[in-house]
Amino acid sequence: MQKLRKPIVAIALAMVASLSVGSVALAESASGSGATFPQQFMASATVAFNTATGHNVSYANPGGGSSKGKADFKAGLTDFGGSDSAVTSTQAAAFDWVYVPYVAGAISIAYRLDEIKGTTLSLSPATINGIFGGTITKWNDPSIANDMKTNPAWANSLKKSGLKGATSVWSTPSLNTALVTVTLVPSVLKSSKGKTVELYDNTKKKSVKTATIGTKGQITIQAPVDSANNYSVKVAGKEVSKYSVVAVNLPDKAITVVYRSDGSGTTNNFCNFMKNAANPDWVANDAFTSCIPGGSAKVASYGAKFQGQSGSANVSNYVADTNGTIGYTEVSFVTDATRAAKGMQSANVKNAAGKFVGPTAAAASAFVSGASIDSVGFVTFDYKQATNTAAYPVVAVTYGLGKTAKSAKNAVVADFFTWILTTYSPANSEALGYAPLTGALKTAAEAQAKKVNSK
Repeated sequence: MQKLRKPIVAIALAMVASLSVGSVALAESASGSGATFPQQFMASATVAFNTATGHNVSYANPGGGSSKGKADFKAGLTDFGGSDSAVTSTQAAAFDWVYVPYVAGAISIAYRLDEIKGTTLSLSPATINGIFGGTITKWNDPSIANDMKTNPAWANSLKKSGLKGATSVWSTPSLNTALVTVTLVPSVLKSSKGKTVELYDNTKKKSVKTATIGTKGQITIQAPVDSANNYSVKVAGKEVSKYSVVAVNLPDKAITVVYRSDGSGTTNNFCNFMKNAANPDWVANDAFTSCIPGGSAKVASYGAKFQGQSGSANVSNYVADTNGTIGYTEVSFVTDATRAAKGMQSANVKNAAGKFVGPTAAAASAFVSGASIDSVGFVTFDYKQATNTAAYPVVAVTYGLGKTAKSAKNAVVADFFTWILTTYSPANSEALGYAPLTGALKTAAEAQAKKVNSK
């Protein structure tokens, strides 16, 4: 044990050194609650921050959803709030506060359909509108079939990754081009650094393209492919997936839609996508039954074909456990090994440039790069990015709600979010299934973090 102490202390001191100038000298606690979208991210980030600093920052897991996070923050029950959506005038606290955007991520259109044997669905916004609006009720609907004809249907025939903690997402932005994104959990990333990710043509028995594993949790390879061949994706020489084009026979099976029943920022962002990319009759707010055209009465009329579940984990579990379902959830819940093994997958979604793109961190970052941020720190997306071929268009930015008043707790909150933006997120987001903020958006977010504990 003595031999381990010095390296651990050294790492901790290095991380402390990266904190803002106003760091708290004595150990302090600070609590938050709210959005479940960043649940996986915050579970890891709080532990790392507390280990590095000696503070005790906690985030309720699960946090209860964005609506609860805003309510708890307003009532003074927490030191910071968590929300993926805007704070309305009725939700706003009486004290002075600011938004701190700290990480982004893709919202997966997640499904389980055993009859198509792992084939990745490709869905346009119009088709997603029909499914979640209740007008497309069968998996063999012509709208789904037409989307699948537009994009080559590749399927992963490998039932289990040869390297636990390594997963891949395959998309085809054009007929003869594959975009393969490999995600590595932190432990695999560490052990595989300096080794290669390889796209291998099994038919021609030759390597198509390789990339060296560095510090990024996601590695993307874009390469030409032949629909007549089959390909393996290898990490450090171990096969993690095997893809080939398959004929898709969509089943004559009823679709069950799974939605968030609680007040949810994930819902807000999903509905905002629907409103701006598919159907202006959708309303962007935290409640699905208020977002959907026709409202709660319409949802009730669908009976058991629409299932409400509280929290991202419960939505994800319902989809993973039930064949024929489709829902929306943060992508890290889909890539979870247990759910993926049950057949849960993410659909490729058609963006404004006309390309079907999978929900990778890089694709989410590409979309967020076109966003704007206002003076209070709230981020607005541009859903009309007609030339942004790499963008995945169903995305959320999650926020910390922080108090501007000076106090020991608020100082810790300010340091926590500054540390996330400058140190933790750039190094760890992708491996956790999220997208770090970059460029002007990151700079603006850091300025927002400095407003916490500033008055």
